[in-house]
Amino acid sequence: MPSLPRLIPLPAVAALALATAPSPAHACGGFFCQIVVVDQNAERILFEVNGDGTVSTTVEIRYTGAAADFSWVVPVPDTPTLEGVPVAALQVLDAASAPVVFPANAPVAEASGRGGDDVADGAQYGGVHVEDLPQVGPYASQVISSDDPSALVDWLNENDYVITPEMEPFVEGYVASGMKFLGMKLASGTDVGDIAPIRMTYPADSPSIPLTLTSVSAEPEMSFVVFVLADQRYGSTNFVNLLVDDAHLRADPRTGAPTEPLAEVLGYTFLGVEGEEEAREWGQAALARSPYVTRLYTRMSNWEMGEDPAFGPVEGGDVSNVHDLSDAEPVSADLDATPAIECGTTYCGEAGLCAVTEIGEGCMCPSGFVARAIVAPRIGSLGPQDTVACQDAGFDLMASREGGIDGGIFDPCAGDPCGDGGSCVAVNGSPTCECADGFAAVNTGGAVTCAEALRAFPADQILWPGWPDDSGCSGCDAAAADPGRVPGLLALLGVAAGLAGLRRRRVAGS
Repeated sequence: MPSLPRLIPLPAVAALALATAPSPAHACGGFFCQIVVVDQNAERILFEVNGDGTVSTTVEIRYTGAAADFSWVVPVPDTPTLEGVPVAALQVLDAASAPVVFPANAPVAEASGRGGDDVADGAQYGGVHVEDLPQVGPYASQVISSDDPSALVDWLNENDYVITPEMEPFVEGYVASGMKFLGMKLASGTDVGDIAPIRMTYPADSPSIPLTLTSVSAEPEMSFVVFVLADQRYGSTNFVNLLVDDAHLRADPRTGAPTEPLAEVLGYTFLGVEGEEEAREWGQAALARSPYVTRLYTRMSNWEMGEDPAFGPVEGGDVSNVHDLSDAEPVSADLDATPAIECGTTYCGEAGLCAVTEIGEGCMCPSGFVARAIVAPRIGSLGPQDTVACQDAGFDLMASREGGIDGGIFDPCAGDPCGDGGSCVAVNGSPTCECADGFAAVNTGGAVTCAEALRAFPADQILWPGWPDDSGCSGCDAAAADPGRVPGLLALLGVAAGLAGLRRRRVAGS
């Protein structure tokens, strides 16, 4: 294949309209357990458009909790064939295809990439059809279908999938469109350490992600990395596919390295995780089945996941993952003397405002939003970070279980975790904090504490000092004087080919 196509973030892709392509293949899905919804903070998905009327979808499953509580549901157009996948397969593919920025005067290398058993007839349970599938890896799987959404919801609840009244419209929508549901639990004798990605193959014309069901378990600002292996470049058919001109990028002088053809990069991508060699071999075999790979990235919050994005062939030529800034004016910085930029990398969500406190950076959330501890990506190779995002308090799929689950055995706000500066609010089965005026929510070891805000900053605070002017932060003095007066969006822009939030925009004609 020519250049590795990729839609880079800042922002990347914004979801809006319902999928219009026929028979979309779905990935992702919702995590449920017997007590609460299981939070997801990231999702990697690989679609393979096989050219024979089927789509194969490989989904990375991340879960922390008891094995007995694990359960996973995903809409499927028909009964799939399931295959096990090496644990690190999508992690290695992600690392090998990540964007690379060459700073001024750096050498540039081109990037390119080339890259079922029979099931029983099933049984009827009060209008619900259940097919038991052969065990694959650690998973005991069933395909559940019904023309009656109420009967389907009753069956799921009776079989330890938590479906609250707030979730029922999501299930009803998929039932109305003729979808079935793949349900998976951990088989007897397996444990959470056995969890691995799963590959599903079923009849479909195009890939799609069931975001409405994913919203059940998604954290605010959840990351998505989507790969599509096909015979040409793919993009969203109902999202905005946004490319950022390299002229608007500046490379962090601390990062940047050459890249080579993707299949070759996979061969020597070493992450220090278990099963890497098997994962590299699996990825190279997948690339060999399709001549073209597209990589897309975005972040979305659960209340934004109201509609399912679909993917299809798009025009416009190749998009490389290599961004050559060698002709751009270099960023001038003394790496030993340049101070840290306050609120330079903390993104609080579309409604939040970053603030500095005595115990660290945090988020000030406006009325109707609450602060929640999340794990977020970070620029460069620093890895994920514990941070905070502002969550829409009105999007609560567990509201009917407020005050505890099953007689109060689980209370997200037990122990009043927010401190003296705020109060705890249970949202989606997780503790969130409503901080008092003048206080910001700070992530302290995975939990949120409300601390007094000393300074707050608008979005342009993240500009590298001295670029594009010498101020380093236009508007910061006004924001610091009145932390509550600066509304709106704090995005990760400018200093590197970094990550960003996404904003919803309707595609013309959709």
